[in-house]
Amino acid sequence: MNIGIDFGTTNTVAAVVDTAGRVQMLPLDPTDGGRNTLRTLIYVERDGTMHIGAEASRIHRDQNLGRVPRFSKQWIGFLDMDVAEFTAKGYEIKGGSTIVDVYSDVDVDAPGRLLHSLKGPLATDYAGTTLFGTYYSLEELIAQFLTRLRTRVETLTGERVDSAVFGRPVNFAAANTPAENERAEARLAQAAKLAGFDRITFELEPIAAGLAALHDQPSTADDKTLIFDFGGGTLDVAILRSGPGIETTVLATGGIGIAGDYFDQVLFRKALRVWFGEGITWGAQRLPFPTKLMDMLGDWQEIPSLCNEPTLQFLREAQRDCSAPIRLMALEDLIARGHAYDVYAVAERAKVALSDQPITIATYRGDAIDMWQPVWRSEFATWISRERRIVNTLIDDIVSRAGLDTRQITRVVRTGGSSSIPVFVNLLVEKFGREKLVERDLFTAVAAGLAYRAASETFDS
Repeated sequence: MNIGIDFGTTNTVAAVVDTAGRVQMLPLDPTDGGRNTLRTLIYVERDGTMHIGAEASRIHRDQNLGRVPRFSKQWIGFLDMDVAEFTAKGYEIKGGSTIVDVYSDVDVDAPGRLLHSLKGPLATDYAGTTLFGTYYSLEELIAQFLTRLRTRVETLTGERVDSAVFGRPVNFAAANTPAENERAEARLAQAAKLAGFDRITFELEPIAAGLAALHDQPSTADDKTLIFDFGGGTLDVAILRSGPGIETTVLATGGIGIAGDYFDQVLFRKALRVWFGEGITWGAQRLPFPTKLMDMLGDWQEIPSLCNEPTLQFLREAQRDCSAPIRLMALEDLIARGHAYDVYAVAERAKVALSDQPITIATYRGDAIDMWQPVWRSEFATWISRERRIVNTLIDDIVSRAGLDTRQITRVVRTGGSSSIPVFVNLLVEKFGREKLVERDLFTAVAAGLAYRAASETFDS
């Protein structure tokens, strides 16, 4: 059986075409009300047991929220150092090579680790990670996720799933060259093979979304359709030409690594970080709080790395003499008691809410954290004004490379969760006119197009 898989940074969707030629979205997450979207999460327990989707986040919460870490110094290896000659207290110290033992503070009671954005590092040099004594390459981690997805699809369909058409962005996140994009695609293909997919093909995600749109609403004239696919990890734009008697043609494509996860980070930095120590002063000299520590709060997956004895000891000392001790207590609990993922989930929900209303309240309570922060749509728009300019330039470039001007675009298809952010909806309206905008299913349009492509390949074979 050949299926379409939209393996996304934030969510994953799978779809098939039934015997009547209709796309069927598969309810991949039985632990989350049978939703069609499966959160791209893996939780690895200490014994190696793995969970995906909503179950991963639930077990992470059950095992980690409120838990107090217990540290132990553990040897992690040798460090070979070259030391130059120097003088200390009147004595000349000869230089040379020396080997020193390296130790690290390890939370010996950590029950598991939550992993997110597995797609993000594919174009980078990131090789993998060691979890509880076992090394996993990035490809192996993605394969663990895809294996469980494939098993669920086989259970739902009652058929063996051995082939898939995977979506991929025009430019993977962090890819700066064609070679890096090729490498990222090859790594994803390797992961899929490890997961048991014998035949793997790829389609650009905006092209897939365009195919789904044209299938549901065929062109009645010589149309030039711009696909605006704005998801969790990347923005992809494509222009397709189609019409009666015209073979559907891709005129131009482009993409950048700015999308939903990045906007969550912006909202957290600008609106919520103040609840965790930003701007406070500490000590007798009223020193500013360390910028480096604040910067590491920019990504929730980096926050647990701050959970070490020196950092926590510093926070406890600073709490005794600072301008806002409760904020540093909240920061300590954010780092040490498993709240990072849930606090970032609040940021994500606030971002989504601002697409429908002018103001929202970001709230969270847990241990010493008592956050209540109003966020206005207008200020969020200001925070991402630079990104709006980047997106505007990207669209202009793609329209130009297609040999068109904005007036010749006959339809603009929006898909992906970030495509509903008002700043970008308004940008599209200003450039093309509101009457040309068409909103596709935000989270399933790409998977639908991939399923049509998969059905076509099965038919051809």
